[in-house]
Order: sequence, then C-alpha cells, then structure tokens
Amino acid sequence: MPEKERIGLVLGSGGARGSAHVGVLKVLVENGIEPDVIAGTSMGAEVGGAYAAGVGLDRIEQEWRSTHFTKVFKTLFPTVPWAGWSSGREVMRTIRLLVGDRTIESLPIPYAALATDLESGLPFPITKGPLATAIRASVSVPGLFVPIWIDGHLLIDGGVSNPAPIDVARSLGATKIIAVDVLVRPDEVQLSGIPVPDYRDRILGITKGMERLSLSDEQRRKFYPNVFTVLFQMSTVFQKRVSNLMLQLHPPDVLIQPEFSPDPPSYSDVKHGIEAGEEAARRALPEILALVDR
Repeated sequence: MPEKERIGLVLGSGGARGSAHVGVLKVLVENGIEPDVIAGTSMGAEVGGAYAAGVGLDRIEQEWRSTHFTKVFKTLFPTVPWAGWSSGREVMRTIRLLVGDRTIESLPIPYAALATDLESGLPFPITKGPLATAIRASVSVPGLFVPIWIDGHLLIDGGVSNPAPIDVARSLGATKIIAVDVLVRPDEVQLSGIPVPDYRDRILGITKGMERLSLSDEQRRKFYPNVFTVLFQMSTVFQKRVSNLMLQLHPPDVLIQPEFSPDPPSYSDVKHGIEAGEEAARRALPEILALVDR
C-alpha cells in the first residue's frame, strides 16, 4: 500500500499582503483540508506559525483586522544603537501575545520559519526553539528592524533569500505542496515623480528668460521618482525575481496567487487582502481537492 501523501502548505512573504494567507487558510479549513506541514517566510511565517500552534483562525483574523496606523507606528519606534530603525521589541511583544511561549518542537503540526543569515546570505530555516523568536527573525525587514541572533547566526527577513520556502516544506516531509505567493509584481507599482523635460529644451528655456516650455507627450511622461520609490521598486524587482527562480527550481503542486488590484491591502486596512486570499483559494480548490484525493 502506498504511503499517505503529506500536504505541505507554504506561505510566502509579502508584508500587508500576508493577510491573504488568512483567507487561504479559511477556505482550506471550510473544506476539511488540514496541512501536514507548514513552512513560512516573513508574514507567512507569522500566520503559519500561529495556525500551527493551534491559534484559531478567528483570533488570527481578528489580530489582522485590529491593525491600524497607531499600532503599526508603535512597532516602528526608533532605537539606539542604530542596527535597525526599530528594536523590534514591540513586534516581539505582539507575536508573543498571539502565540505565547510555545516552542516549535511542541507544535502539533511540523513547522519552519525561514530567515536569512546576514553573514552568509543563505536561507536559514528555524525548526526548533521558541516559536515567537523564530517568527521575529523571519519578519526582520532589513534596515527596519534590528537583526536577531539565534544559535550564533545573525538573522534578517527570510524574504531576502527565499520568499517561498517550498524546499523547506519538503525537507520536513511534505510530499505535495500548496504554495501561496503574495508578493508585489513590479508592474503593479504606480511610479510617479517630478516631471523631467528634455535637457536641451530646459536650457533653451532658461536662456529665453524661463519662458514656458512646449513639451511633447513623450517628454511629459518622463519623470524622476524620489529615492524611497526607487529603493522600494528595487526591492520589489529583486524579491519577485528571487521568488520566480525558487518557484522554477522547486515547483509546487498547486500555486495560489491572489489578485490584489485595484485595491491592495495595507496594514491599516487588510479586509481586501483576506478576501483576495479566499477568492484565490476557491479558484484553486478543484486542484487542491484533486491533490488531497490522490
């Protein structure tokens, strides 16, 4: 008799879009589908870790829906020394309130949080020790939160090295993988900035006493985005390319990619993120059920 398939659920990184993971889990639970293994990166590690610890989906969803600007601002209070904008203490407190003092070894579902070793640059799966500490390491956005030391490794956000840790789920014994990709696509970002007219026309305008420039439509479309927009888009391009490469290298059996446009979620309003996750999971349900039946 063939061995029973072990379903692995992989929840990827994606900031506020991680709220979609809650929607995906709601649809799985409604249909009696219980993952045998969970691996998550960043917000995927937080949602997946809470679920693996037995925290009810109602409680997880409530935690997301109660997020607001003031709550997020408290987690970003500046710290000294300046190894990161925030010490992460408030984030750690929030995580502990959600998952308590559980250890990963005590969880009823095998689980891994994926972080990145800052010194080696390699992915660092965390499969033992305090659950809250593992999640805190996985969500440590570089520059935003101070890195965290675990077992002699200085760790930052797992999305830097592996936004979709499918290989980690397989290493925990999963034979079939359902992966949820919530990353921003670069073409979703609406770039804007200061208009940049043609340099020659600009010079001519100055020499003519700053008279109004006559610009073509093409010239009017040229602009310089501010430095924060450039850095954000750079990060978006980098993470999405890494994710696509990992998905090609370790293809899942079912890939769920929620559609967030035109109203993507933010930390102050995650409703559309949860709904997008539910809708995407329902679209993928025939594939998922066929996978479970096999």
